Amino acid sequence: MQKKDVTWILVLVALIGVSILFNRDRFAKEQMIINPSLRPARRADAAVWPVFFALNDDFRLTSVEVIPFDGDKFNPLGRPVWHLVSDSNSVPTRAFRYGQPIQGMKPALKGVRPEPLEPDVLYRIRVEAGNVAATTNFFTKATTP
Repeated sequence: MQKKDVTWILVLVALIGVSILFNRDRFAKEQMIINPSLRPARRADAAVWPVFFALNDDFRLTSVEVIPFDGDKFNPLGRPVWHLVSDSNSVPTRAFRYGQPIQGMKPALKGVRPEPLEPDVLYRIRVEAGNVAATTNFFTKATTP
């Protein structure tokens, strides 16, 4: 090879490297982050503060599942207190409240309603949107009379 050919090959490899460096985020797997928060109860008869979940982006959810801890241990096969699945296409969602119907989703078991959350209990929520999933734990807090 001539010196000119080697130079062009090196320039081409350098341009490919720079392109990959600046576009590496495009190849990264999308991540979901769940941020639970407690809000003041609007109803006087509520036992716990309502729990809201904010996601870091709009996602078309395919599954939402909340399972309580058994003491200080988590059983992933435990009975969920709230479980929704997508029946076809859910709408892009960035935030939702515990027990709220989410458009495009239905209970995993027909006719099952979300159970009321218990005060001072640790729960785990798992949210899926296609091949992206996230879990986080959250505590409930009793409302003050």
